[in-house]
Amino acid sequence: MSRAFRVTIERQDGVCAFDAADDEYLLYSMIDAGLASPMVCEQGWCLACAARLIEGEVDSSAALTHYPEDEAAGFVLICSALPRSDLVLRQHITETRREMTQLRTAHNLLARAYPPGERSGHRRGRAKAKKARNEDQQKPRS
Repeated sequence: MSRAFRVTIERQDGVCAFDAADDEYLLYSMIDAGLASPMVCEQGWCLACAARLIEGEVDSSAALTHYPEDEAAGFVLICSALPRSDLVLRQHITETRREMTQLRTAHNLLARAYPPGERSGHRRGRAKAKKARNEDQQKPRS
């Protein structure tokens, strides 16, 4: 059973709040609440959905690129972050991505190598859909 957290997001067009389940990525909880967000890859790679984590805790382990330096600087990619508490986020559609790119450039973190085949099997989309597919695959076939 999933648990819901309250997410407040500060953007240049105002402050919005929505509920986010702990088993769904923040991006899709926003979309379900009627809020738009920049997105491209939906895998935690492109930085289009970058936000600042002002308060709270997230699990960012599903991001294709996730660095301790991002977390230390307070950055989160909402397409691949699961809420672990109530949150306050700040997202400026262009500035946050630029700031995160500058941080990664300063730490030489833009390129990342993957073992062969690693990226081809990586998820795209909702966490709940992936969970349902995995449960379906594990059911015994009769």
